[in-house]
Amino acid sequence: HKTNIGDLFMEGWHYPRTELAEQYLGLLALGISSSLAIIAPRRKGKTLFILQDLAPLSQKKNYIPVYASLWQNINAPHEGLIAALEDAIAALDKKATFSRLLKAKIKKTTVSNELLGKMEVEFADNPSKPTSKELAYLDQLLSMLVEKAGKKTVLLLIDEVQHLTTSTQFDPLAHTLRTMLDKRQGKVKSIFTGSSRHYLDLLLNESKSPFYHFVEQHDFPDLDDQFIEFLRDKLAKNHQITIAIQPLRKAFLDLDQSPYWMMKLIAQMITFKATVEEALEYVLQLMEATEDFEGISKRLKPIDRLVFLALCKGTNPFSKELMARIDKETDVKGVASNIQRSIKRLSEASLISQTRKDGYNIEKPGLKRYLEQQHQ
Repeated sequence: HKTNIGDLFMEGWHYPRTELAEQYLGLLALGISSSLAIIAPRRKGKTLFILQDLAPLSQKKNYIPVYASLWQNINAPHEGLIAALEDAIAALDKKATFSRLLKAKIKKTTVSNELLGKMEVEFADNPSKPTSKELAYLDQLLSMLVEKAGKKTVLLLIDEVQHLTTSTQFDPLAHTLRTMLDKRQGKVKSIFTGSSRHYLDLLLNESKSPFYHFVEQHDFPDLDDQFIEFLRDKLAKNHQITIAIQPLRKAFLDLDQSPYWMMKLIAQMITFKATVEEALEYVLQLMEATEDFEGISKRLKPIDRLVFLALCKGTNPFSKELMARIDKETDVKGVASNIQRSIKRLSEASLISQTRKDGYNIEKPGLKRYLEQQHQ
């Protein structure tokens, strides 16, 4: 029997981050902001954290959690919101428990993660503008939900919120959403997640955006050694597999500290009695294929490759050394304007992001390893 991630979660392999959930809900309770954004690259476990830690805890604190992913229909993100609100209203009408609804979403998330494979879609290929009727309906649904919630507060949990800025077709939805939240401050709070800093930055920090200065931003911290200990413990107890912490820690770093890929490694070890090294080799290849490093690498211009690797190493992209290399190794001039354009292309492809305070973030760290291997 091949173990997949979904099976592992059903067997209690979810690593709980209750303290972190307490922290985020505590920020909302302070009332300084009624909207938070949690930011981390993809496959860092944000969605499962929201569904398995934050949503259940919020229920205990008198919230009604409503989870929606804007990637549910990548071309029509408003549909994901409409469906989520309809589900929540139906659950309240039936006096059903929200935990049932959340469990269904968790199952769906783990299943769709398994199916992603080559289907890594981040951008709409045929974006459609919501009609004014759909937007009015969305607003109406939220009103109905607030009414049914009574003394409880509605907590909108919106996944992949940066999707709103990836096409101008989604502008009306962004404006409507902001107005919906504005009108109901106190009755509705929201927590967004975002996996592309570049597009999130456009949504939250551009003065033209409806969400300008509306949302308090927080980084979603990487997991630490306690997560590795949790995995070791589970392997020993559930599967009689004993492993030293060092190889597991190293594998976790090699997998860009992604719990998603780490669980793939664990599933591989359990199913095929593989060593950490064997499982790691398999998962790195899988990661390469899923994230389409080959395709990305083919699309990169030679200058983009050099600039990306320089940023990965934390060196200044405008250094004399890099300019000289660009002159020598590519057919474009190593001048500031060309480097600036390269940085813009890398940002728009969500490979890096530039933030105001701390320079550059690498959004696809695994790509560095792939590019370096190609050039050996």
